[in-house]
Amino acid sequence: MAAGDSIVSICNIALIALGESAIVSLQDPYKRAILCNARYDQVRREVLRAHPWNCAKRRAQLAANATAPAFGFSAAFPLPGDYIRLAELPDWDDPKYAVEDGQLLGDFTAPLNLIYIYDLQDPTRFDPLLVAALGYALAAELAEPLCQDTSKQQSMLKLLQGKLDLAKLVSSQENSSPEFDDDVLLRSRA
Repeated sequence: MAAGDSIVSICNIALIALGESAIVSLQDPYKRAILCNARYDQVRREVLRAHPWNCAKRRAQLAANATAPAFGFSAAFPLPGDYIRLAELPDWDDPKYAVEDGQLLGDFTAPLNLIYIYDLQDPTRFDPLLVAALGYALAAELAEPLCQDTSKQQSMLKLLQGKLDLAKLVSSQENSSPEFDDDVLLRSRA
């Protein structure tokens, strides 16, 4: 976590990567500030959805809806209001499920333990790799309207992919390896 990070500092990562001047505020009367202000939240949610960031994980126990799905699954669980993506169902080996209409559908019993990525908005809580990935994702988003240059957009997308790959590597080293259930492996061979 980096205490000095802010929305403006993340926008400035994007702008500087594009060869643009930095901004002081999202309310600056410049096209680059207006575009950053308009696109930041959407890009932030996209980057959170792109990777199971440890800094944005949250745990919840979900109660089942009173009404089961019409078919296919036996239970429906309303997802938390700040849900971005599912990270893990820790109590289930090889679960079958679907995310539909703000609900998690499956053949689960309540309460359902869920680890999910939430809508983390405070940049001071972002992992440094999330800050960088968000900066390059925003740069890719702004390359065309600011620079009219698709080659800059492609360069930013490559930098973004590199940050996401590094984040996957770091995440794999920060978390313990999942314990493999021999029965699951044997069942998959059948």
